[in-house]
Amino acid sequence: MRALALLLLFLGFSIPAFAAPPPTSPEEREVAAVFESARSALAQKRGAAVVPLLSRASVDKLEQVRGVARSGNDSGLAKLEPAEKFAAMGLRRYVSPADLRRMSLGELADHGMKNGWLGPNVIGSSGLGPVRVRGDRASALLMVDNRPALVPADFVREGGAWKIDLTGVFSFGSQMLKGFAAMSGKSDEAYIEDMLQKLPAKPAMMHR
Repeated sequence: MRALALLLLFLGFSIPAFAAPPPTSPEEREVAAVFESARSALAQKRGAAVVPLLSRASVDKLEQVRGVARSGNDSGLAKLEPAEKFAAMGLRRYVSPADLRRMSLGELADHGMKNGWLGPNVIGSSGLGPVRVRGDRASALLMVDNRPALVPADFVREGGAWKIDLTGVFSFGSQMLKGFAAMSGKSDEAYIEDMLQKLPAKPAMMHR
């Protein structure tokens, strides 16, 4: 796994690689349009353009991760769920302390796209399936290599506009990491650290 591919995956979805049934209702078309906006931005390597498309809860989580990563404080890290810890620890490994202090969430997203944290193979192999709307929430089947992913693409309507909701992805990622850590007999942080240590160091981190 590429370090921080998970984080960039949190920031949006990707280019449809299959022909999904067209949305039938106006609400379904609105949800699909948000996905298309994120797809287009990621295809153009404009990670920051995806941030305004995220739900408030999603942005709050990402800002919390960014804050803990830039603080360098392990007490803050201990308060995060495993998926958030993975993102924060990965940011510390792959982004210099000076850049973490100055970069906004959008700038980090752009930086990640520029440096290939979410490779073109990931972008090109994913797509959005049929959309289901229930009140102010919606979900769609997320396809990877034309196969259903374990986590759906979720959306929430805020202020009359549909937003991508990544809270379910965080929850699922945390459950997966907790399970793997338990099977390894290690703490969440020790397991994540081992994962990151197996990945190549980036130049930014070699000069810390």
